[in-house]
Amino acid sequence: MNTHRTGLAAKAQQLCFWLLLCFRPALAGVPGPCRHSVTQDHLQSLSRLIDNQLAHSCSIIYPFTDCLNLSKVCCVKAALPQILELLSSHFHYVRSSDNRRYVSLLQTLIFHLYSQGCVPEINEEVEDNPTRFLRIEQSSPKEALKKAWAVIQMYMSLMMESPGPVDWDCQEEYADEDDPESSTGTSTTDCPVGAAGPVL
Repeated sequence: MNTHRTGLAAKAQQLCFWLLLCFRPALAGVPGPCRHSVTQDHLQSLSRLIDNQLAHSCSIIYPFTDCLNLSKVCCVKAALPQILELLSSHFHYVRSSDNRRYVSLLQTLIFHLYSQGCVPEINEEVEDNPTRFLRIEQSSPKEALKKAWAVIQMYMSLMMESPGPVDWDCQEEYADEDDPESSTGTSTTDCPVGAAGPVL
């Protein structure tokens, strides 16, 4: 009887060992801190910031990446710097307001993605600066924030869908092919500074 139990225990341990070996590659894909770096709470905070914008406000002009011809990976990599620029240029609120907290949360999130190595900065030594995908947009602050929301949500889905480490090499996609339609410029606005939405 004891011999039978010992044999069963040995088989169970062996089975567990092989199961761990089989599942380990799947679990060792996207690093945990990066997979869980963007949460539904982040998206909800950004949604609240969007909802807090005036329904009929003056338009703002800002550069943003046109992702139509880019993969999710290269879209996220190219657009994150524009989101930081958008927030710092057009969304200013008093220190104690909810909107200020939402903006700070989003800025901190993006800096965290960079500092943790979840998204590498564009390496212009091996990659062209993706300026040919940059467009000058003119829209309401609400619409601008919706573009930012779409990029953050894209990063989140990318992490959930990737079975292994994400390849952030965008050298081929960013390759500079003379594109006369590309336009870049300095972010400007028709609104007074800090007037992107109500102070909440």
